[in-house]
Amino acid sequence: MELPRRERGDVYLPDGAFQGKIDALRKLTDTRDLAVGIFYAFDFRTHMLPFWYADKRMAPASVRLLGDVLEAAGFANLRIVLQQWSPRVLPSLMRLNGRPLDILMVSSMQVHAECAYALVRDACQMGNDRPLILVGGPKATYEPTDFFELGPQPGIGADCVVTGEAFVLLDLLHTVLADRHDGETPREAYERGRLDGVLAKVPGLVYLSPDASLEKTVAVNTGVQRLLRDLDELPMPDAGYRMLEPPHRRRMTSAEPCTPKQVGRLSTVASVISTQGCRFNCPYCCIPAANQRTWRHKSPKRLAAEITHIHEHFGITVFFSTDDNFFNDRQTVIDLMTELARTRIAGQPLSARIRFNTEATEFDVYRNRDLLPLARAGGLAAIWFGIEDITAALVNKGQTANKTAELFTLLHQLDIEPMTMMIHNDAQPLRSRNGDLSGLLDQARYLFDQGAVSYQCTYLGPAVGTRDIEPAAEIGMIFKRVGHRDIPQAYQDGNHVLASRHARPWRQQINILQAYAVFYNPWNTLRAFLNMRRSPLGPKRVVFQLIGQIGLVLTIPRLLAWARRLKRGPIEVYPGLEKARIPMIDITSGEEIDWAIERIPSLSTARRSRSACQTTLVAT
Repeated sequence: MELPRRERGDVYLPDGAFQGKIDALRKLTDTRDLAVGIFYAFDFRTHMLPFWYADKRMAPASVRLLGDVLEAAGFANLRIVLQQWSPRVLPSLMRLNGRPLDILMVSSMQVHAECAYALVRDACQMGNDRPLILVGGPKATYEPTDFFELGPQPGIGADCVVTGEAFVLLDLLHTVLADRHDGETPREAYERGRLDGVLAKVPGLVYLSPDASLEKTVAVNTGVQRLLRDLDELPMPDAGYRMLEPPHRRRMTSAEPCTPKQVGRLSTVASVISTQGCRFNCPYCCIPAANQRTWRHKSPKRLAAEITHIHEHFGITVFFSTDDNFFNDRQTVIDLMTELARTRIAGQPLSARIRFNTEATEFDVYRNRDLLPLARAGGLAAIWFGIEDITAALVNKGQTANKTAELFTLLHQLDIEPMTMMIHNDAQPLRSRNGDLSGLLDQARYLFDQGAVSYQCTYLGPAVGTRDIEPAAEIGMIFKRVGHRDIPQAYQDGNHVLASRHARPWRQQINILQAYAVFYNPWNTLRAFLNMRRSPLGPKRVVFQLIGQIGLVLTIPRLLAWARRLKRGPIEVYPGLEKARIPMIDITSGEEIDWAIERIPSLSTARRSRSACQTTLVAT
């Protein structure tokens, strides 16, 4: 069920291809004024621990990158709408410089899928005047056919799904717009290209087959994308920030986007891309397959230039590097951190002006712990550790209790915050029976005692796009319906127990709340306060205790309600792998392919989630 990969010698784009495609699009001067709306779908039912604080304070890199790339390609009439900021904006009412949308782009994670469906449905209500609808993001990558035929009547759905990175979008736009006839809309040009078969040469797309009909809906998959090898070819992160829609509750967009000063006040954390890839191959993780087992990174000078640029132009001081495993490669850490350490802004070291946060495995950080002083000099302020299970009973990535204690002590000495991410599972007891650290609560307590600043606990469930999902479906552990009701995709957040063979899954749900309460509580807040002088991280631990307890207050009612529903039942499971509602055909082999369990985007579910998405469906 993992994403396939290209042949080893054909994984990467030729160097310069990315910039070449941008240059080719810039020559199409008739595209400059096209109105392009970029939406980041957001479901407010996910606004809880461990995401509740950051989800509104960090403009996602995905849609900002689209803005950067499209602006570089010559598109000048753009606006990015983040639903977590402006949840009621409707594509059908959107006007950019007085012009309705010509192209609608929707990016969505799986947990926000139902809000993405609502956006697509709304645009489709415009009839023949609707824009060309393109969707992308993780949901589209792993379950692309879910975006076709959204109902309530036939023909309601996206035009095309982009299952790859930004180059795939550029290639699609150039293929469609370079051959656009006079007076033809982008959607009309796209439809002509789809019927003529010209889209087949763009790897990384899924769209309805030219032979599809209302009676037989079939999708075409053009194959696996080629990856951009040199990440320095991406545009400097700037334009994407300058086209963000300000927060409001109106259904139409504002006359002007956010000012740079507003951006810095609203998006207090800047997400940046520094490295991509991980050498581990955990069965519950889709990252290695998505990156086709590659390792990519920005050049040191480029990363330093990006951070400097964002700080100077938008005033942002906190940076979160969206790495899969920053300490994956020792030389990369040395090169990047050496450059950041010697970078200066207005005569000051960069590290005195900014905080650089990242993700890494405990094993790799411990293995390269001699580099931590260099990393601190480069501004490294926090590491999110995917420890999962201290005893390595769930997955063994070289983590141990002793390594955790030694590493966290060193991090405290260097003023680098250890942030922990754990996974609870069916086999893990709530409390240790033999005086070891196997119990969930024992691990939470141990992590706080060893100096962890924050704590995250999710439940092990087979995610779409991982090797775990197929065997989980075969043994009937993935929930399909609970209490005679469909499960919202917003619940695929790791917080809700949605897959289990445990006799009392509702009890496992409550376990997660107990683990959070063991870490975040008034007693630990007092302990952190009394010990503030013993560690440079003392004040941070107090702040995160307060943030965590507020998040826990928001989270408890929702997860208790889900636990109650699990207890009452009945629970209906998937009886194995199921045929997709809309078949997907590989354009090269002609064979049917299916990357995930079918998840039908029913209109009834969308109606129930309407209040959460804060978007109106005009379908009925």
